[in-house]
Amino acid sequence: MLVLLALAALVVALAALGLVAAPSVLPRLHFIAPITSVVAPLVGVAYLVDQGIGLAAGLVLAIVGLMALTGPPLGAAIGRLAAAELDLLPAEVPE
Repeated sequence: MLVLLALAALVVALAALGLVAAPSVLPRLHFIAPITSVVAPLVGVAYLVDQGIGLAAGLVLAIVGLMALTGPPLGAAIGRLAAAELDLLPAEVPE
C-alpha cells in the first residue's frame, strides 16, 4: 500500500514540476492528465489493498472510475476554452 501511495506522490511531484516549467496554458494542461489517469487509480487501489473489499472500497473505486470518465472531456473543454481566449481556434465556416 505504501509503495502505491509513494508512487502516486512521485507522479504528483513530477507533474507539478512539469506544470511549473511549462511555458503557457495549453502545455500546462498536459501535466494535469497524470493526476486523473495515474494518481487517482493508484490511490484507489492502495485504499482497496489497505481496507479490503467492501462498501467503502466500492465507493472509492466508483469515484476513481468517475474521474477516469470525466477527466479527459473536462481537460478537452478547458483546452478549447483556453485556445478560444488566445484566438488559436480556426474561424468557423457558416453553413
